[in-house]
Amino acid sequence: MKSITADKLRLDQEPVAILWSNTKPEGALQIKLHDQTCIMPFFAQVAMKGKTAVFDRETYGCPGALAGLGFGNGYYDAFRGAGVEFMAAFFVKGQESSKNPEAYCALVQHIPERDRAKFVYGERLHKDTEKAKRFMTTDLPVTDIAEKYVIFPPLSKLKPGEHPVVVVFLADPLQVTGLVTLVGAIREGTDPVRVPPMAACQQIGAFVYDEAKKEHPRAVLGYTDFSARENVGKTIPANMFTFAVPFSLFEEMEEEAKDGVFDGPIWKGLVAEP
Repeated sequence: MKSITADKLRLDQEPVAILWSNTKPEGALQIKLHDQTCIMPFFAQVAMKGKTAVFDRETYGCPGALAGLGFGNGYYDAFRGAGVEFMAAFFVKGQESSKNPEAYCALVQHIPERDRAKFVYGERLHKDTEKAKRFMTTDLPVTDIAEKYVIFPPLSKLKPGEHPVVVVFLADPLQVTGLVTLVGAIREGTDPVRVPPMAACQQIGAFVYDEAKKEHPRAVLGYTDFSARENVGKTIPANMFTFAVPFSLFEEMEEEAKDGVFDGPIWKGLVAEP
């Protein structure tokens, strides 16, 4: 599948599709069984190098990604059943925010050494543990898909008849400007793009799945996640963001992009070759 929007944006990387399927693609990248890791380096391999990645309920990386991918809410049983209490402390100031610092630190010792400092001092994504708990138990949109696999292929590798749930653009600030303007041309009102300050995997998955359930879904701007950027490193350039849309909105964008904002003189002047 080719994208008119991507062509007119002059993207260096083609969009990434997100599929739900019961069929595992051959030769796809996959996390090792029960490995605790970030899924965004796998997304980076798809976006930057044209690979395909696949995930299931045993190869999802981390509790946040379980929810991000659409396999339910992974926080309740996270880290050997430590669950929401442990994760709430981690999302604030780690050991300092825990109701039982000794037990918290004992559990941290089972985490790979490369990540321990982050758990000791916390990610500091919420001002207090009550807010962190509300995010995990109330605010986070949860989808529990019926299919066995979530697959990330480049958009061009979709087979005839395959329709992704989500399409993810990887865009620099000027290209994000173009995407926001394009979606704004389609959607009524003044809030066509959602920017949840959460995990990068949830910004391309869970929150977009939530939008897909709506009559007039919005786009979701992402890759505003410190940890994901640290884990991905230089594979994705530092000036890039994700811009994820439900497939129904992607189809609307493709139609509008045939003769829309990218065909006016201002955009053409902005992207003109020097």
